[in-house]
Amino acid sequence: MSPATLFALARPRSATDRTRFRLLVATVAIAGAFLLSAWRIKRLGFGEYYDSPKFSDYLQEYGIRSGVTFAAVLLAAASYLLAFQALKLGTAARDRRLAAFRLAGATPGQVRGLGAVDAGIGGLIGGILAGPLYLLLTLAIQALPRMGRVLPPANTVDLAAWPIVAAVLTVSAAGVGALLGRGVIAEPRVREAKGPDVTRAAVAGAAGVGLILLSHLIDRQFYAALVPFGLGLLVICLALPTLLVAWQGNRLERSSNPLKVLAGGRLLRTVRPHGRTLAVLVLCGAAVGFVVSMGIELAQPNHVYDISFHVPGLIFAAGAAVFIAVIAGVSLLAGTADDLLDQRRQLAALNVLGVGERQLRTSVRFQLTSSITWATASGLLIGGLLYADLTSRDEFGPNQTPGLLATLAVVVMGAGLAWLIAGLAAFLLRGHVHEAVAPENLRSS
Repeated sequence: MSPATLFALARPRSATDRTRFRLLVATVAIAGAFLLSAWRIKRLGFGEYYDSPKFSDYLQEYGIRSGVTFAAVLLAAASYLLAFQALKLGTAARDRRLAAFRLAGATPGQVRGLGAVDAGIGGLIGGILAGPLYLLLTLAIQALPRMGRVLPPANTVDLAAWPIVAAVLTVSAAGVGALLGRGVIAEPRVREAKGPDVTRAAVAGAAGVGLILLSHLIDRQFYAALVPFGLGLLVICLALPTLLVAWQGNRLERSSNPLKVLAGGRLLRTVRPHGRTLAVLVLCGAAVGFVVSMGIELAQPNHVYDISFHVPGLIFAAGAAVFIAVIAGVSLLAGTADDLLDQRRQLAALNVLGVGERQLRTSVRFQLTSSITWATASGLLIGGLLYADLTSRDEFGPNQTPGLLATLAVVVMGAGLAWLIAGLAAFLLRGHVHEAVAPENLRSS
């Protein structure tokens, strides 16, 4: 098969495919910009003090400089993981297309090649856009006060590194696309949607709590105690979305409101694909809650640390968490749009039976608000409580009351903001709902 044919077949054709493609390009470009940022900071070196009155103390001190580099790499990894999630969006629609391609006589290698080209095009465009995005990032950071300048200006070496990063992103995206295409190499079959595995999630959550309790037994080496503490936090944040979705889905299904019953059924059916994105929201919420609690402690009058040094770092950490949460929210929005596409025949049948488009939009709003709001609030609460747990281990630690009260206030405000954003996201999906309930969808398979 010629490359031109592969490119023609890989071209996005539906609105959902185009949304998925734009999301893929955006997340790959963001990942590339963070990789270029990490490489720029790394070139300053990690072994000596970098004296410069123009840059933040976070860049001048070599110990902290390595941490800033690692944070940039983590942001790049998180963005690329969301790019992987973007590749999985629209899987049902792409599976049908690839299955038809296979039944038409395509070889397994051609099916894998089509998946690789589909993802590789997005990776290539994202890698090309990573350079201008990185340049804009450096210019924006240079406009900040000195303590906020955690990234040096771009130079000619970055111009040489840009094509390398673009090539790496393209190849890795193409490889992932080829791997995701392996599921349709065999004869196509209908796969039953699996519900939430509550037992496994509960066991994992209990194990996470056990790791945090285990860290209390390591009282002589504080940094050694952070290892089980961090692992416990990660396990809890990964297991919690399944429990939350199962709870909310069952609660909505028991409601007397039929629209909530519909929302609960969709919530339980999509727990696995959307659970990964909700886990990112919980992690980001935990990071913000942790940072806010730390900021409250720094604001206390009896604190001995330099606020001007710590506050910029806390702001950048919270901003990075919010940034990743926004990307995760966009990914969840695209996944919900794809779910509407897959269920268009059932939704069209409901419309014929009297469930109007407005009622279905309300059901989608119930689905999004019940998952996003609780995931965000849970993450904020976890972050604040775990910071209080860490500081309580010091016998000379600060008073916990202001921090806990601030945590509760942040949880309430964060939950309210998440509810409003989820409602706005449901409003943005009104076009997808309109297309899904069209009567001609009754003829679709």
